[in-house]
Amino acid sequence: MSIATVNNQLIHYEALGRGQPLLFVHGWLGSWRYWWPSMQALSAGQRSFAIDLWGFGDSSKSSELYNLSSYVSMIDQFIDKMGVVQPLTLVGHSLGAAVALRYTQKNPDMVAKLVAVSLPLQGDFINARLANTAPDVFTNKVMGKSNSFSEIDSEIRKTDQQAMNLLASELARIDFLAELANCPRPVLLVHGGQDQVVQMPPNHYDQLQNPDKNRFFVSLNDCSHFPMLQEKAKFNRLLLDFIHADDNVTELAPKDYWQRRVR
Repeated sequence: MSIATVNNQLIHYEALGRGQPLLFVHGWLGSWRYWWPSMQALSAGQRSFAIDLWGFGDSSKSSELYNLSSYVSMIDQFIDKMGVVQPLTLVGHSLGAAVALRYTQKNPDMVAKLVAVSLPLQGDFINARLANTAPDVFTNKVMGKSNSFSEIDSEIRKTDQQAMNLLASELARIDFLAELANCPRPVLLVHGGQDQVVQMPPNHYDQLQNPDKNRFFVSLNDCSHFPMLQEKAKFNRLLLDFIHADDNVTELAPKDYWQRRVR
């Protein structure tokens, strides 16, 4: 376990691989751990970092830290503390996607590309129970056993309920559509078609798919809230395709894989 200290607060993180820098930011449910398969898949060409936001995993827990502005500053402080080379790729999920988008807006020169998974574009897209339910109860009642993953189950008990509830309440009052439209860096939006936590946006939003402005939207129709765990190969290939895409790419799409039969 690795720890960085900023302003007397602990940031737990893990790092893997060599190459261009990439930072993973988790969401309301879980911690850095559910990014581990992606970190392994990208390790040959990326130096990946994954952090626990304050209130989650093994990072500090204190209610005054539980707000979007504090988390954006946390990203900035971590990058500075660790001497991470810029610009880097940011990959955020649900709450983490909102943090990554807001960070990119404030620090465009620090970010090469942004991947936003299950970004709550509007407040009413967020499951209301995130604001008033305990983390373990939410995963059991809303996600259910069919969408259970060991990477989530092993870490959810570390979540401070205040952190989950307060950030859900805060983000429910924010409309990220304008921020997305004005984001100065290339953006890949990924969403699970069966997501019970953050509603998939309707297809009439022009901000979602505009290759001329480096905006790409991919729906993984059979996935729930954790496409990085449910469709690991497709998700990780999407990340790689986006990271290595040039400014002339017109489409990003999930690719099917065959597996060699072993006798």
